[in-house]
Amino acid sequence: MGDFEGSQFERIAREYDLCVAEQFLSDPVPKVRAMNLFQSACVVCGASARGVCGDCADAMKPPELPSLLAVDSVTVLCSYEGIGAELVRSVKYGNKREAIWPIVDALVPNVPKELDAIVSVPSDPARVRERGFDLPARMARLIGRRTDTPVAEPLQRVTSSSQTGQSREQRQTVEFRAAARVPDRILLVDDVITTGATAVACAVALGLAGAQSTNFVAIAATPPRRAPEPAVKLSKMGSHQRDCDATVM
Repeated sequence: MGDFEGSQFERIAREYDLCVAEQFLSDPVPKVRAMNLFQSACVVCGASARGVCGDCADAMKPPELPSLLAVDSVTVLCSYEGIGAELVRSVKYGNKREAIWPIVDALVPNVPKELDAIVSVPSDPARVRERGFDLPARMARLIGRRTDTPVAEPLQRVTSSSQTGQSREQRQTVEFRAAARVPDRILLVDDVITTGATAVACAVALGLAGAQSTNFVAIAATPPRRAPEPAVKLSKMGSHQRDCDATVM
């Protein structure tokens, strides 16, 4: 067991909470499972990479960040579409936890430097049991370690149902409360921001519990809904083309 003690692998395993330290150091079976988990393959396309390959990272679309009431800043890695959506689904539903580390590495340089606590958006307990882990909470712990900031869990979900699959209108009704006083500067962590209702509800609850500023970070942001473009009649198209031709001439 001595070959693993103090190694980078041991440190990674501890950060990901793959198993308790005593079991990790004494039982070889969790080691094998953990080593399989950290195989070097892109979680999106399978290419040789740690977490996400360069091609997939380059293919991610930049997010359109909303302005949110009671939230001081919003930091998001990518848009929740295409490769960005595949990345989130691979981690959240495909158990590709090895990607959490590089995701956090990409987010941390862009979050505020002065923080008092890292707080994750509470997940639905039934969903956590189903997936086997809590992605926002896991991200919060890693960000806390990267920034040397304590992690707190003061938020409680008043509406207990999961938001996965809900409409935008249904998501607007989510409510949270803070069960304890919180420090001044908070970093709120979630996996995906859709309407922003969850982030706002959490920020309001944190503000009532003593937070002076709440900054929000997530992996991806759902693109805003856009009204469909009206159908164009053939006569209109011809007119438009002629106008263009006249302009060019």
